[in-house]
Amino acid sequence: MSDKAITKESYQATAEEFTHNVADLAPMESIQKFVNFFPPKAKIIDIGCGSGRDAKIFTEKGLCVLGIDFSQNLINIAKSNAPLAEFQIMDIEEISFPPASFDGAWAGCTLSHIPKKILPSVLQNIHSILKAGGYFYLTVKNGMGEGLKEDLRYGNFEKFWSFFEEDEIANYIQSADFKIIDCCTVQKKFKYQTHPCVRIFCQKE
Repeated sequence: MSDKAITKESYQATAEEFTHNVADLAPMESIQKFVNFFPPKAKIIDIGCGSGRDAKIFTEKGLCVLGIDFSQNLINIAKSNAPLAEFQIMDIEEISFPPASFDGAWAGCTLSHIPKKILPSVLQNIHSILKAGGYFYLTVKNGMGEGLKEDLRYGNFEKFWSFFEEDEIANYIQSADFKIIDCCTVQKKFKYQTHPCVRIFCQKE
């Protein structure tokens, strides 16, 4: 079984527990900063939307949201949690929408599941589906290396993770023709978090 298949199976098996664990961990300061970039009814894509936690908040703040995730079980939960948003089953590595489909893209820690050799093409796809001047928010786990790791929060399950230093992920972002607005490392605030994260706000050039 591939690393991606193992990761997907992990989320499928723990979807309800995952939903419960992250329910109160929405990054509200970052969400509000992101929302402030857009006029009402702007269209954004939530990449790796999981349980629809953030999508629900975005719709309540007046944005039009399409969430994608590769886990059917999480998509089912998201549809229930965020009835004003739309959702599709889609692999982040195979994002397929017409160019300039969205005003913004949100990827809360989900790109840490992407192997570094594939990340440039994923970022290019995200760049393509954004309108000129569109905004992109992402967080990734801070650290070094990549590989399949046991997720001790869920017992006998593994997930593939890529870890990034701040300069490293910034280089990936800039190489994909995004202009970085803000980039910083954020320390852990909750017991559930396994690592600090690198948080980036950027814009399509």
